[in-house]
Amino acid sequence: MTPQSFRQLLEELDPRVAAQYSTINHHVDGMQYLCLHRSPRLTVKLYLIDPALIDRQPGEFLVTPHTHRYAFESTVLAGSLDHVRFVESSAHDDGEAYDRFVYLPETRARLEAGSTRLAVRERHTYGVGASYWNDVRDIHTLAISDRLTVLGLTQFADTERNSIVYVKPGAEMKYPAAHTPTTAPTDLMRRLALDAMDRNG
Repeated sequence: MTPQSFRQLLEELDPRVAAQYSTINHHVDGMQYLCLHRSPRLTVKLYLIDPALIDRQPGEFLVTPHTHRYAFESTVLAGSLDHVRFVESSAHDDGEAYDRFVYLPETRARLEAGSTRLAVRERHTYGVGASYWNDVRDIHTLAISDRLTVLGLTQFADTERNSIVYVKPGAEMKYPAAHTPTTAPTDLMRRLALDAMDRNG
């Protein structure tokens, strides 16, 4: 999906409708999720990732490595980010140790599924206009940038029942103080995204 297509959806967006499916503090505190379109087969959304609001240093992982129940395409609309893909490894000296969990997002339940090691398969920096594809088999995360990043996602229907999350042994998996916004904050996210895209255009 092109940046212009995301812009068109933003300009036509009804914040009263979008608020029902958007989230303040999505995945981590300070990361916002703005839903542009939602249907059983296709969801189009934006992530606003502002390092000034998120308790991470530039270059650190935004969230723990994980898979998704759905495939999606991401397009950078403002700023930049590092997309990191991993591969499971059985070699003791390859990668880092992680505990593996089946994750049930509806209840936030985690079912222990053993331990493994993850090695970085690819780490690539994407700038404005660049896109990447993520399949349900991909283990990935994002590394936070030093500036506001607006990321557009075209998300397809679920093809897996659950996702997998990887947590370092002894580490705590923290959950954000997520909540659904009202109309005014939703419209503010819309305007912030458009402003960021204008500055990067």
